[in-house]
Amino acid sequence: MKHDWEYSRDISLPFELHLADGRKLVCEKVLRLLPGRRLVCKAVSDEGEVLLKLFLGEDGRKEAAEDASAIRAMMAANIATPALRGEVGVKDRPHWVLLFDFIPEASSFRQAWTAATGEQRQALLEKLLRLVAAQHQAGLRQRDFHLNNFLVDAHGHLYAIDGGDFLVGDAPVNRAAAIANLGFLFGHLPRRELHRRADVLQPYLEARGWSGEPGLLSRVSQAADAFRHRRARRISRKAYRNCSEFLVRQWRGLRICQRRDLPVEVLDAWLESCSLAPGEGEPILKPGNSQTVWLTHLGGDEAVVKRYNLKNLLHALRRAFSRSRASRSWENAHRLRAYHIATPRPLAMIEERWGPLRRRAWLITDPARGEGANRYIPRHSDEDSMKRLVDTVTAFGENGLVHGDMKATNFIMSDDSVEVIDLDSMHRPFTAPARRARIYRDRQRFLQNWKGELRETFRRLLNA
Repeated sequence: MKHDWEYSRDISLPFELHLADGRKLVCEKVLRLLPGRRLVCKAVSDEGEVLLKLFLGEDGRKEAAEDASAIRAMMAANIATPALRGEVGVKDRPHWVLLFDFIPEASSFRQAWTAATGEQRQALLEKLLRLVAAQHQAGLRQRDFHLNNFLVDAHGHLYAIDGGDFLVGDAPVNRAAAIANLGFLFGHLPRRELHRRADVLQPYLEARGWSGEPGLLSRVSQAADAFRHRRARRISRKAYRNCSEFLVRQWRGLRICQRRDLPVEVLDAWLESCSLAPGEGEPILKPGNSQTVWLTHLGGDEAVVKRYNLKNLLHALRRAFSRSRASRSWENAHRLRAYHIATPRPLAMIEERWGPLRRRAWLITDPARGEGANRYIPRHSDEDSMKRLVDTVTAFGENGLVHGDMKATNFIMSDDSVEVIDLDSMHRPFTAPARRARIYRDRQRFLQNWKGELRETFRRLLNA
């Protein structure tokens, strides 16, 4: 009989795992799950807490051996990594298990970076660059660099994990491969992090005993940009298929793409109760012929719904054969994650479908935090607030993105955030000349929001 931990995305906890050497582990918390392939969890044995990595299926032993090989190489090179305690099979199953020291109160590098600010981020980045340099010197490099392959403990110490994502070589990583790997690293971070300081790569160079060279920063930047664009495409396409983060399903003539952390029963109860229209007493944020926006509740949480209406028969016929605006907004909201440009978290996208033909569509997101820049800036016209807004505008251009409608009302500002909304026109032109022309048009449209001294200050900040 198969257990749910062998194939399911919904695993009953806790569960017992009996190992081939007679030990019994109790798995208490799932940390990472690829159904039918891999399971990482916090477990308890007679020896205390451990991190358990379970490799499922016939290839599990081979994958476990590759993972363990990279971890042993790091341990031999004195690279900080949770110690490998054991490699063992599962009783009466073809699966294989690696056991590691469990690091309490740890977060991924990505989580630590998101929570940090200013000097804390600089310190984290320097630690990461030195750790990556040590890996490269030991002949280790990541196949597809991932910030979740590093942990930060409660004391700020950094550890490398997930040996299965590493290639193990017999010699130190050469300059060309190192530049590509550093490009992957910086491709996961906001573009400006690589250009904030001229000596940003110095911790890595010092750890490798290398001197700088002309054009090194430019080569890493090119590799980072290329990776960032590939990652953005991958993330946006992932939002349309069933995976660990998203669920795609049909419901009574509707096609639904939703986040998995939005419970299906919560969304279905909302669909049943509201018929995809504003309920009694729900605030209408934007009435209109082409779209209606209102505030609602999903379970106990507030959410914003944008319904893209059909104005007339001709409009309906045109929309039937083209992508819905909700679909484009859903994709672009996820694409912005790769560029570190804030937008309200998209929760679900719903389309009326009749075979391949589309009718109305809905986008559901978290509420934006704050108010439109047209109201916020006149009351907070200090240069720091204005620069925060300009940083968001320039982030579009730096990444080759065109918003398409840079009205002040499409930037929602609070004292600690700037979020961009109305993403259905956002795109990245294919050619560099087209990008330059349309980014220039975006910035001119942004400047039209302001008058007098405000406009001149914004113009100066944009040109800085």
